[in-house]
Amino acid sequence: MESLHQDVDQKANVSSAPVHLADVATAAVDADVQVLYAERSLFEQIDAALQRISAGTFGRCTSCGAAIAEERLEALPYTASCARCAQTAEE
Repeated sequence: MESLHQDVDQKANVSSAPVHLADVATAAVDADVQVLYAERSLFEQIDAALQRISAGTFGRCTSCGAAIAEERLEALPYTASCARCAQTAEE
C-alpha cells in the first residue's frame, strides 16, 4: 500500500501536457515586457524629436551636426542621427 501512495504522489507532480501552462504564461509575460520596452524606447525617441523641434535643431544629426537626409526623416521621423552616424553606432 505504501508503494501505491508513493506512485500516486510521484505521478501528481508530472504533467502529461506537452508544455506546462506556467511556462506558457512566463513566455507570454516575457514577450509583453519586451513589447513594452520597445514601445517605451520609441516613445522616448519621439519625445526627443519633439524637443528638437522646439529647440529648432530637428533635422540635424545630434552626433555630427550634419543635415539628416529628407528620405531618412520620412522613413524615421524621430531619428536623431544621419545615416552615416547611425551606421557607425551600429558597428
